[in-house]
Amino acid sequence: MAQIIEIATTVISAAELAKKVADTISQLIPEVPATLKEKYRWIQCTVRNETEFDILLQGTYFDSGKYWDPPSNIKPFEQMAFAGSNGDHTVLTGVSGGTSFRLSLDTHHYFDFAVGWTNPSAGAVKAGVVESTNAEDRYNIAAATGNSIQSSHKYQGLDKHGKRTTLRFHVQATAGHNSALYVIREVRVPE
Repeated sequence: MAQIIEIATTVISAAELAKKVADTISQLIPEVPATLKEKYRWIQCTVRNETEFDILLQGTYFDSGKYWDPPSNIKPFEQMAFAGSNGDHTVLTGVSGGTSFRLSLDTHHYFDFAVGWTNPSAGAVKAGVVESTNAEDRYNIAAATGNSIQSSHKYQGLDKHGKRTTLRFHVQATAGHNSALYVIREVRVPE
């Protein structure tokens, strides 16, 4: 059974969460720069935050390549895209690595996760996610089929009416053509 961790945050109602998530889903994934598409191997990763919490960038890892546009923090109900490509003056190399993030629940509690992405010189575009603070962890298990995780803990806060609300986080990683999409969702857990 998952441990329940009390958070010192006033959580929004399920109805408000649903409306804000719908607005977030309607945002278009950013266009890939034409100059990036000229590279031998490239990938654009989009992280969509379908939660009421800030996502903070924690670290990065590269097996090969470089950032074209580096990752950054993500505000609640927003998305952020970052991109990488093979390195300059490299021959037959791709772009592969991982990025770790922290969902800031209050000043003392966090949900850490890391995403992996790869578009190698030989092989498939891959994406993955793991509950971890280490960006290299995620790179090591990225898969062409992607994957998903659920937070190992449940979190409990009060809404504006003082009602106790329990939630978990679900993160989905999906690989596409030269792209990866990572969606983190706030899921309400029935009492």
